[in-house]
Amino acid sequence: MNSRHLSCALQLQVLIVAFVLMLTTPIFASIDAVKKAFNNKDFTKAYSLIQSNLKDQTKDADILLLAGDIYIEVNKLDSALILYKNASKIQEANYGIDRKIGQLFIRKKDFKSALTFLLKAVKANEKDPWNHLAYADGLLASGKSAEAEKSYLEAKKLNNRLWQASASLAGIAMQKNNVEAAKMHYEDALKIDPSNIDIRKKHVLLVKDDKEPDPTVDETIAVNKQPYVDGVLIQSNLVYPELAKKAGIEGKVTLRVLIRKNGKAKKFIVETTDSELFNKSAGDAVMKSQFLPALQNGKPIACWLSVPISFKIK
Repeated sequence: MNSRHLSCALQLQVLIVAFVLMLTTPIFASIDAVKKAFNNKDFTKAYSLIQSNLKDQTKDADILLLAGDIYIEVNKLDSALILYKNASKIQEANYGIDRKIGQLFIRKKDFKSALTFLLKAVKANEKDPWNHLAYADGLLASGKSAEAEKSYLEAKKLNNRLWQASASLAGIAMQKNNVEAAKMHYEDALKIDPSNIDIRKKHVLLVKDDKEPDPTVDETIAVNKQPYVDGVLIQSNLVYPELAKKAGIEGKVTLRVLIRKNGKAKKFIVETTDSELFNKSAGDAVMKSQFLPALQNGKPIACWLSVPISFKIK
């Protein structure tokens, strides 16, 4: 073959590769877009995007599973079940599918079916903590809390980073009125995920202030999570000073607030203020608000927090 013919052959190969990439790229890009929307919890968008992929990828178990997860989030449970079962036919040994089907049946409140599939998943791989966790969820949802407790403990034994197991064990302890055990389990969960606001809210209800000495306002305290308060809550407690309102004065106050380990504001100092007319109203608002305390290795600790408060005439 002479150089001219070789050049033409190479050009043809390049064109063929480019054509194949042109055909396949939209599918992969579309799946990436679906995953992005799903991970961002934009389930409506994910549901819309997955439709075209289902038409062309009905033999791809991963896409069927992703579609099933999306369908659950838009409350199309029966359709999700069909997708999971079709995926199971393609990947018969995938015990993760049995777990997904079991979790779906929990949502449908068909606990008998849920436990059948979840137990099957556990038996297929007894070393997978997520199987034990899902089975425990099914047991708890069906009212079998004693059995659920054992399965949650087994899940934690296999993976001590499962904050979900600790949180559920705290709930079971509360059913038994065992406050200390519940607090311990919540703190185990918060060691792993100190950002979990829902657990922090449940935990703070069980915390008592033990009257430890207050930290000084300038004291440096190492914490995993700073105190937290919903700004909307403070604004709901805020009374606009009448004199400032009549004078048309707006502005901001930043308070340094001492939050005790039970989430109660104990005292405050004014760090900055645009008008002294705002200071008392700002202080009253924070003192009425329930905070979430700072966390140090999962345990609550007293800590100072800077809280900005805005005054705007509506």
